This record gives sequence, C-alpha cells and structure tokens, in this order.
Amino acid sequence: MVSQIRALVARTNPQSEKSRLIHYVIAAILARMATGGSAVAIILLARTYGADGKTAGALAACLTAPHVLGPIYGRWLDKVRDRRLIIAASALLFAGFFQLAMLGFEWGLFWLTIGALLVCGSCSSFMMGGLSTQLINLVDEDMASRRRAQSWDTITYGFGLTFGPLLIGLLSAAYSTQVSISVLMSLPVLAGLIMLNLPMRSSITTLQQGVTPGLKQVIGIMRHSGPLMRTLSMTSGASFAVAALPVLAVYLSEVWHHGKENGAYLVTFYGVGCLCGALFLMLKPMKAEALILLRNVGAILLLTLICVALSQSFSAGLFTYWLCGVVNSIFFAVTLAARSEYAPQQGAAQIYMWVAAAKISAASLGAFVAGFLVEYSSTLSLVVCSTVLMLTLLLCFWRREHTS
Repeated sequence: MVSQIRALVARTNPQSEKSRLIHYVIAAILARMATGGSAVAIILLARTYGADGKTAGALAACLTAPHVLGPIYGRWLDKVRDRRLIIAASALLFAGFFQLAMLGFEWGLFWLTIGALLVCGSCSSFMMGGLSTQLINLVDEDMASRRRAQSWDTITYGFGLTFGPLLIGLLSAAYSTQVSISVLMSLPVLAGLIMLNLPMRSSITTLQQGVTPGLKQVIGIMRHSGPLMRTLSMTSGASFAVAALPVLAVYLSEVWHHGKENGAYLVTFYGVGCLCGALFLMLKPMKAEALILLRNVGAILLLTLICVALSQSFSAGLFTYWLCGVVNSIFFAVTLAARSEYAPQQGAAQIYMWVAAAKISAASLGAFVAGFLVEYSSTLSLVVCSTVLMLTLLLCFWRREHTS
C-alpha cells in the first residue's frame, strides 16, 4: 500500500512537494486508522469484559467528548514554534494511554479506563483536525497545490475510517481482542516518528510568536467573517444530518426486509463511497471558490439524503448510502479548503479547530436525535436531519452577497 501511495502522489504533485506530502499521507493514514478503529476497539473490550451496552456507549463517548475543547488545542498549535512536536507527542500518548485503558479493564479499575480514554480523546483531536492544519505548510501557496493536498487529506480520513475497524475485525478473528487492539494502537507510534521527520517549514516566526490572537479575538474574527460563519454553519449542519446514517442502518435494513446484521453492509458501502469521493477529487481537483462549492455540494448532499429516505429496497439503500459517502467525502474536502482559505494566517489553527469542534458536536447531537426519533419512525429521523441541512443551506445562502 505504501508503494502505491508513493507512486500516485508522485504522479499528481510537483516534485518540490512530493517528499513532504508522502510523509504526511503515510503518517495521517497510520494515525487515523487508530482513531477510526478506536470506538470499535472499546466496544469489543467492553463486551469481552461483560460490560453492558450503556457502559460501552459511555466509554466510546470518552473518545469524542474532548474534541469539544478543540479551540483550546488550536491555541496551543498557534503558539508552539514547531507543531510537529505536539502532534507527534499526541500520537505517542494516544498509543500509550489506550494500552492503559486496556489495563483498566483487566484490573477492574473503571476510573482508570475512563481517565485514559479521555486523554486519548484529547490526543485524537491533534491526530485528526490538528494534523490537517499542517497541510498549508507542506505545499506551495497556489490554490491548485493546496486543493490537491486537501484531496489527499480526505483520502487519509477515508482510509482510516474504513481500514481501522476492518483491521480490528480481521485480527480479532485470529487473535484475542487485546492482541488485536495492541497491534492497531502501535500505528500511532509509527505515525509520530514519521511526523518528527517531516520536512516541514516552521509554523510561525519569532516575530509572530507574540501576536497569537486570544480566544476572544478569534471569536471576533469568525463573527465578522461571512465566509467563516458560513463554513462553520454548513459544516455543522451537514455533520448533524449525515450522523444519522450509521445510527439508522440497522433499522433501515429491517424496513427493507433484511436482517438487522445487514445494516453493517450499508455502513460499509457508505465508507467505500467516502473513498470513491476522495479518489474522484484526485482525478478532478476542485477549482471553484470554496463558498460556491459549499453551497452546491451541500445541496447535492441534501438530495442524496432525500434519496435514502425514498429508497424502497435494500439494494437501492446500498446505492444511496454509497452515494451519500461519495458526496459527503467531497463536501468534507470543501470544508477543509474553506477553513484554510478564509482564515487569517494568525489564529488559523484555532479557527480550524473551532470548526472541527463544531463538526464533532453537531455529529454527536445528530446521532442522538436520530437514535431518539428512530423509535417512532426511521423515515421521520431522515426527514428531520434533511430538514436541518436544508434550513442551514437557506440560512447561509438565501442572500447572495458574501461579506468578508
């Protein structure tokens, strides 16, 4: 897989960027395979040690709850001279504390498991959104180079979310749960070592270190920037809507007269769609203004959700889930472009992490709402989530003037 990545990057990027981007892609895939499989790992551990479903869900939430503090993490990244150090350290801490969480299960120390997972959740913010903030320092300043790099970043997320859980599943079939998870959690160690050797330009100069904006200043920057507020709103609205798909998969499978276990295939097709969308961007990079792409791709995403709601068979559901994955992957790449293009140089990491925190929070709320409403009707859940995205589109783009 590494050799194929090297070959494809070499074909699609200028020689001056190739080495830096190869390092980044490999490190990001390794790190995000661990974060992508971490929730599955915790649920497997909980079942292995006899914990009930509510406990497993609460433990999994420990991995996402710390993402809400993204703006604080972003300030750390803005102030540090070499961001590679804090991101690499986070990857190493993630691997170590996940092992500690496993020991908490084994020793029956519930508080140890919770504390370790909360640390892992904080570290994963740097391995996901924090790592993405480094793209601007890896490539040339022209838009084409940045868009290509953002497409690669989308691929790393797709690989992580697809192959992280898959690796856990394959290893668990041959080895114990503990061994399988230990193998997965060794990947961030490799990612951290690669990050330390990443030939990246310095994040900020000595003269700039004293002018890093504070929290109130960053909030003010975002409030007075129409493009950034639209980016924040659209990212949140889309995350809220799309978060319903994994929750509803089992229920929709039964509605379409298939066993509930077939819901996993719907989620798998969604993941495959995300990879297809990322690969599509490599072949046809985005060229339009980021705000226009947010509006257009967001509208298409709304249509794909409506298609899921209108599906009448399992085969149609597989296709619409795949289609949602394709479009949402492209939409995610658009949000990456918007975050980097509309944020000022000073405070860019904080703004990036603000959007990431809003995305995680909205997704958690969307999953909760979908789970609550599905007891009444799976269609009702999809209608509500689609309505939220539609209202977000109207709120952001009903007026055509774009204030800056």
